[in-house]
Amino acid sequence: MAWKCILRTPTLLKQINLLWLIVFNSGEAHTQSNDVDCIVYNEEFMECTWIHSEGKPNYTLYHWYSSQPAKECGNYIQQNGYNVGCNFSKSEIIQFREFSVYRNGSSDSGNELPLTRNFQLQDQVKLNPPENLTLNMTDRNELIFSWGVAEKSLKCRMYEVRYRSDKDKNWQVHTINSQRKYYLASTDPKKLYTFEVRSKINEYCATTVLWSEWSSSVQWGENYTGKLQNENISPLRIPCPANRFSTFPAKNG
Repeated sequence: MAWKCILRTPTLLKQINLLWLIVFNSGEAHTQSNDVDCIVYNEEFMECTWIHSEGKPNYTLYHWYSSQPAKECGNYIQQNGYNVGCNFSKSEIIQFREFSVYRNGSSDSGNELPLTRNFQLQDQVKLNPPENLTLNMTDRNELIFSWGVAEKSLKCRMYEVRYRSDKDKNWQVHTINSQRKYYLASTDPKKLYTFEVRSKINEYCATTVLWSEWSSSVQWGENYTGKLQNENISPLRIPCPANRFSTFPAKNG
């Protein structure tokens, strides 16, 4: 189903109504909600979304930072004519300050219970997957899997690497706290190895459980015929930018 964004201009009357609801109905007329979720994508933009069920009213969303007046969403995300989220630009995102959202709605049968939720936005960041993936084989038969990220964000990143061979059913998963490479101590030249990596903000910069998606896959080794999977790939070094033959879309599993 197609999604579209609708620009809305908050009015003074709506802000006054919202403040009245917060001041006079606190503790009874609104409750803490887990229905609204806000995610900051790669620290570039944010979406606060909720699920709209058939028969439910069309919701409006108000938001504010501590000690600041509330504003209505200026850029709604819509689905089938109903508001299902709000989009925020990078300039609207402030980390390390409490960010609150207030979702309200009404229908022909009467007003629904308003719902609020509070966030620390540094804990809501979901990074992009690492890029510039590379595999190198050393003269000691050690396979090195490495990747690149922006220098400015190195100190706040941690990673998970997963790999398996074509003879393995399950992934082997390893957590890496700082460096941008993983060493596989020994390899079997008769196996085809697949590597992927994902990243998230580490515990020194935020408290988050949001990992990026897994990166594209990179591979090293031979197939069962004794030939390389792609005869253009050198078995000793495989540079793997996103648009090269040695990079493959990530698969879940």
